[in-house]
Amino acid sequence: METLHGIVLRTIRYNDTSMIVDMFTDVYGYHSFVTKQTQTRRKNNASAFWQPLSMLEFQADIRPVASLPRPLDIRFYYKYTNVPYSPIKTAIMLFIAEFLSAVLREEKQNTSLYKYIEHSLQWFDEARFPSAIANFHLVFLMHMSRFIGIYPNFDSPADYFDLSSGTYQYNHPLHPNFIQKEEAAVLPLLFRMNYFTAHLFKLSATQRHRIIEVLNTYYRLHIPNFPELKSLEVLHEVFA
Repeated sequence: METLHGIVLRTIRYNDTSMIVDMFTDVYGYHSFVTKQTQTRRKNNASAFWQPLSMLEFQADIRPVASLPRPLDIRFYYKYTNVPYSPIKTAIMLFIAEFLSAVLREEKQNTSLYKYIEHSLQWFDEARFPSAIANFHLVFLMHMSRFIGIYPNFDSPADYFDLSSGTYQYNHPLHPNFIQKEEAAVLPLLFRMNYFTAHLFKLSATQRHRIIEVLNTYYRLHIPNFPELKSLEVLHEVFA
């Protein structure tokens, strides 16, 4: 039995009494656990533990060939104070949870990545600038690419940015996954945006929609079996 920290990504009903919880943990990376659904009806409202992106500390016995471990002695090691009361933040968090579930499925222990996600979510919970909140998911996706080894190469700017190779190209790519000159020229500037400067970028809903569309395509091209993100449509409605 060991103490772990984990960020809840999603829950799946397993049977009438149990559910599977997928988490990104500090020690084992992406890992699934099983817990009883009856626990969620206790007076301490344990169902709150399994909300997307909850940050938990718990005990578990992880064995390579054993059945799914059960988390025990669960508690929050960080509890959101603002996200639950903000519909916009909640919508963004649901998108981030679905995105992480898709990206992290094969991710093993990655301490830097875990700390990045942890710090980002805590910063977002405390963020107050409306434009910083609205741009959070853009910054999150752009900089997460560095931690999983697919950060774009912005050296040698040219007329086209090839999303498949993540590099600039002088010649027109022979496939549809590229960005033309005007948009390609601003990519390095956008990728320099961080959480502390995000409020300075006054993006329209149309611009924000286009950026997330490009980022979604980029991840789809570089992450095997990357699914269609259903929560994207909700985001578009929130920012319309």
